[in-house]
Amino acid sequence: MVSEKNLHDVHTINSSSHSALEKNYPAPDGLRAFVVLFFCVLINVATTGIANSFPVYQTYYLEKFGEGSASSIGWIGTLLLAAMLFFSIITAPLIAWIGFKKVTFIGGLIGGGALVIASFCSQIYQLALTNGLLFGFGTAFPFLCAVSMVSIWFDKYRGLGMGLINGGGGIGGIILTPIIQKLIDSYSIQTSLRAMGGFVFVAIAISSFFMKRRTPVSEKQVVFDKKATYDPFVFLVSISTLFGDIAYTIPLYYLPTLILDRGGSKSLSTTSVVLSNVGSITGSIFMGVMADRIGEMNIITIADFLVVILVPALWLGTSSPGALAGLSFVYGFLSAAFLSIVPSILGRHYPDHRVPGVISVMFVYVAVGLVIGGPLAGFVYDKSVAMGTYVPIVLMCALGYLVSGILLIVAQIYLRMKNRGKQPNTPIPKARAIGATLAASSGVSSDDIVSHAFWSNYSMFDSYYRLSRDSTSNLTESILPLE
Repeated sequence: MVSEKNLHDVHTINSSSHSALEKNYPAPDGLRAFVVLFFCVLINVATTGIANSFPVYQTYYLEKFGEGSASSIGWIGTLLLAAMLFFSIITAPLIAWIGFKKVTFIGGLIGGGALVIASFCSQIYQLALTNGLLFGFGTAFPFLCAVSMVSIWFDKYRGLGMGLINGGGGIGGIILTPIIQKLIDSYSIQTSLRAMGGFVFVAIAISSFFMKRRTPVSEKQVVFDKKATYDPFVFLVSISTLFGDIAYTIPLYYLPTLILDRGGSKSLSTTSVVLSNVGSITGSIFMGVMADRIGEMNIITIADFLVVILVPALWLGTSSPGALAGLSFVYGFLSAAFLSIVPSILGRHYPDHRVPGVISVMFVYVAVGLVIGGPLAGFVYDKSVAMGTYVPIVLMCALGYLVSGILLIVAQIYLRMKNRGKQPNTPIPKARAIGATLAASSGVSSDDIVSHAFWSNYSMFDSYYRLSRDSTSNLTESILPLE
């Protein structure tokens, strides 16, 4: 497979780069980076953790509102996830305007308040607007901030960082799912929603104080990244996620209900949600480590194709409720690649000041996929139940992941064609040192370059410009074609 990790990500530094390098900015991948990462994980516990626990609410709503309501109820979870991603398009400009901290705090206030308001609702459309749309709108703010922090604070361990953030959603699902179920059984759905609303606000409010940049704001900070809207690579990665998200919620939302239909207990149904989140945590960490080793797109493609094979085989090949609960774990593990690493693909190939804008454009495609996929999955599920076979709903899931994997392969081919002729890890010439960059690429001695450039030490050579120390002679002839 193509190793997209060999395509060096470009980092643009403003005109005051020489003086900036003398300042004591925190190093990427250091202790402070992992402190920031901890609170990014906590944000995901309070945002995607609620989303991952939604199957408990989904099962309750299906029982309350009766058969034939799956397509309508599907809008609640669909709007929750879609809004969380779609409204990232306005989150990026807000970050440029008021900063990461304030945006994160405001999002926690809106998201927590949405769940409290939902506790007073009794109709499906009301729950869709509050538990779904409004909660997703609020949590879009801290969610994008947390994802962006990984690209800002990490370089070598970027895949691991993104995997751990996604693992926060799994941790949230494991912790919150039984708590939500217990609150519903012992008290009421209203008490459950209010308790979760309070938790969301407190967790995000605390985390907001740690959402900050590693270095000062670039002079080239992008408020809205217009180029990303027509960038072929962004489009290919984004359309891949669109098809993946059309299929994503099918096993997540309907396996717990399927377990009940096939004679499983309510406790096993709830356990399957927990198992899915356990799989998501372990999968996120494993896929993140593998992404740093073999490349993000490679590991996602492998996981997509395994979903295409294993989900239909286990869903249609067994009627055992226990085996279906095991499938929940397997699906959580494999889908973690698709969920956690996609933003890291873009973060690796674009400079830091463009990361929030580029990722937000991709999230819009993801939101479209969820808007299409949720209600469509509900409609196909109702038809599958009426037909007495789950083949249509399983086929929809498999096709979505198949197309997603194929498009990622196309994206890798595009990168290879775009970078044809370039050597792996070739640095982009800096505006202030084009001559030095060309000299180094031609093999001029590092001693000659440092002395001619009047640099004080070799750290400018090795760390900032990232030039090779392979040597030759004659600085001038290496830069200018004199013959």
